[in-house]
Amino acid sequence: MVKQDRARRTHTLVLDAAAAEFAAQGFAATNLQVVARRTGLTKGALYGHFASKAELAAELTRQFEESWQGLLTAAEGTTSSTGATSASTPLRVLDVLLTQLSERARHDARFGAGLRLVTERARSEGTRPVQVDQLRVLLLHLIALAQREGEIDAGHQPELLAQLMMAVVFGLQHTVAATAQDAPDADRTRELWKILLPAMRHPAP
Repeated sequence: MVKQDRARRTHTLVLDAAAAEFAAQGFAATNLQVVARRTGLTKGALYGHFASKAELAAELTRQFEESWQGLLTAAEGTTSSTGATSASTPLRVLDVLLTQLSERARHDARFGAGLRLVTERARSEGTRPVQVDQLRVLLLHLIALAQREGEIDAGHQPELLAQLMMAVVFGLQHTVAATAQDAPDADRTRELWKILLPAMRHPAP
């Protein structure tokens, strides 16, 4: 039992170390020797948990895809074809979803690594990550509900709003890293949302 617990802890340690490298360096530039050094393991011991860099990347990608789908499903579950539940509104669901996605991409190394890995893979294949299309469809749905309920100005084009929101989610993880030395660790997503929200709302009569 003790041996199994130690193996699980080491497995977790390897995944976290690999995630930090993949998130920062991307797949091609990640070196398993560096990953091993982060964990205090020898490279041979690391191979006892994952046979290759590709296997490590595949596991992090699997975990990311599961987490991503979970966040989108949760947001979709709070709305219906007729509107939001009594506990929330479409605009509130958008707020929570965008904040969660951006915070996970920024603060969760495994999530951030998975996001970078699927993005790189799609780019190399000349395609677009399926997660982008999943998010776009959900955003368009929520925007339409918000416009129907008067929370967002119906004069705005849903497609353009969805593109802007996706730019916040996918772009923030890169711009934050570039400005981190000049600003405190704050909720930048919410600050951006405060700027965007008034521009989207239905104008007062």
